[in-house]
Amino acid sequence: MEPNILEELYRKYAGELYLYAYSLCQERTQAQDLMSEAFCRALLSLEGGAEGWKGWLFKVCRNLWLDQCRRRRHLADEPPDLEKMAGEGDLLEDLLREETRRAVYQAVQQLSPLDREIITLYYYGQLSLKEVGAAMGITPGAARTMLCRARKKLKGRLEGMV
Repeated sequence: MEPNILEELYRKYAGELYLYAYSLCQERTQAQDLMSEAFCRALLSLEGGAEGWKGWLFKVCRNLWLDQCRRRRHLADEPPDLEKMAGEGDLLEDLLREETRRAVYQAVQQLSPLDREIITLYYYGQLSLKEVGAAMGITPGAARTMLCRARKKLKGRLEGMV
């Protein structure tokens, strides 16, 4: 693989892949390690252009995490240090937006691991249902069903919070 293609992949997908990795392991340094290892595997494994690799990177990240889980069980309670939301406007509006974002994040983190994973892949990772299915090793139809159920659970958790 050409270094500039890896650089392009990293610029495009590093943030989304980190959020996904963090949603799996709940630990900053482990999420960074998973993301780094996925990009290293891309460097070693893939050839050609940068099309169609997003789903592959997410699947590699998931498989790396599953391998780590088989070796040890470790979950952290500390939330990620996300960058502040950029935007101009009223301070109160920014605070309300930040509180809403935190409430949604906390509700997502309270979901089961599979529900949390599918929500993260679809909404934060912006993968299509076909890519979500490929990353999770299920059919697109099963991914759609799981996503629908996860949305209902998330909606139930968010009622009264937001």
